[in-house]
Amino acid sequence: MAGSLCPLSRQRAQMDIWKQNRELRSQLAKAKQQILDIREKLNISESTAFSLANQLQKYSKFYRFTVLSDKWLCVFSLRK
Repeated sequence: MAGSLCPLSRQRAQMDIWKQNRELRSQLAKAKQQILDIREKLNISESTAFSLANQLQKYSKFYRFTVLSDKWLCVFSLRK
């Protein structure tokens, strides 16, 4: 039979498939762990950005109030 594999060749082919399967599963596990690590970093980055944005917004409001207050003080001091 020209198309059939001998038992030894079939065994080698099956072992190659198992080896490839094991390697692919290992790569998949590593990729999944990398995704989890990246998601964790993203969550930390988003939290940090949100916190900094809140601080900036508070500082901006305070700074605008301070500048306006100083301008009013300057206007009042010029009038005296």
